[in-house]
Amino acid sequence: MKCHVPGPNVKVLGRTIHALARFGDELYLESLADCILLRTLNASESAYAMLKFNRNFFSYFNYNYYATEDNEGLKCKISMKSALNCFKSPAHMDKQVENLEIKLDPEQCKLIFQFKCKHGIVKTHFISILDSKVMDAVYTKDLVPNRITSSQRILSEAIGNFQNSDDQVTLEALSQTILLRNYIDSNADLSKIIRTQINIRSVEFDSYIIGSETIITFTAKEFKALLAFAEALSLPIQIQFESTGKPVVFIIHNSSTIEAHFVLATSKPDNATQGTSTQNSSRVEKSKRKDSNLVQESASKKLHLDMEISKCLDEDSHLFNFVDIPCDVVDKNNCDNIVDSEKTCVNNSVMSAMDCDNIPASPTSKTMIKSVFKRCFESTFDPRSIQRVVLAENSDSE
Repeated sequence: MKCHVPGPNVKVLGRTIHALARFGDELYLESLADCILLRTLNASESAYAMLKFNRNFFSYFNYNYYATEDNEGLKCKISMKSALNCFKSPAHMDKQVENLEIKLDPEQCKLIFQFKCKHGIVKTHFISILDSKVMDAVYTKDLVPNRITSSQRILSEAIGNFQNSDDQVTLEALSQTILLRNYIDSNADLSKIIRTQINIRSVEFDSYIIGSETIITFTAKEFKALLAFAEALSLPIQIQFESTGKPVVFIIHNSSTIEAHFVLATSKPDNATQGTSTQNSSRVEKSKRKDSNLVQESASKKLHLDMEISKCLDEDSHLFNFVDIPCDVVDKNNCDNIVDSEKTCVNNSVMSAMDCDNIPASPTSKTMIKSVFKRCFESTFDPRSIQRVVLAENSDSE
């Protein structure tokens, strides 16, 4: 195989390689009689991409330059990282490269990219061939009931509202509208996740045919990659899908030169589980509100109880409660006897206290001692650290 790519088309080829690099780590190349096919597949085998470059994309094209016995074009597999090294800055390649020559030499097992730049500069890249086999995917795109043709700008603006952490996108196709929302796992904590949903009416699309309403979920990384590729080429996107579990196909093509198929596997979102999780979250919020109300009610009750206790303490702040006994209920003589006996007891207790040689010390609170001699109770206290300064001398020598 040998072909020449003119300068303006080198930029398109470079953007193609960068778009395929976001799908897979290996690049499959196959030369046919009227075109060249580039294919890749991601590691989880959930996304497949195929780009077809027709003969008029090249200024010179010979699919069987190195003649073989079966008269077929050559097939090879190369590393995607090696292909990226050849197209490091595709946005400016049309201003630097005048022509690109691609050769596949089976004898050397090398794929050669030779860039002929301005001012006579020639850059040659030799890429080792890893395998001589090709890879293809089986999918249906002609008999599907759902077909949508959209400008890349509408979908790019819609997906721009999603978070970078969103791994999957759910597309719900209705009769008059399309709903795009981020997929949320049923086991995820909904209080820490941002839910995004975009509603696009059917009049916003170039064509809108929905034969059967369905909901599909696919990966967001590859979807953003194909949108970026369509935006770089300023081409519309055709979305063709059938039902949940069957792949969705995104087609980007120019009628004469290039055609790209991006096939993404789909899965069905667990709406019942998401609804249940939503209900559970609402129940959790209600329980939280109920608990907060209970806490507030208990706090108010506690405050009321504390006020009653403080009131009782204020009323019973004395050590003894004196009760006045009315004399009209008790005999007057008895009242006089009681008063006289109380006076006698008090006088006796005072005299006995004065006659005692050992007068009992007044009760001392431990908390008061600790507050006065605070340093003495510290574990790091050292008596030697105290400076012995006499503030008041003894009155006598003894």
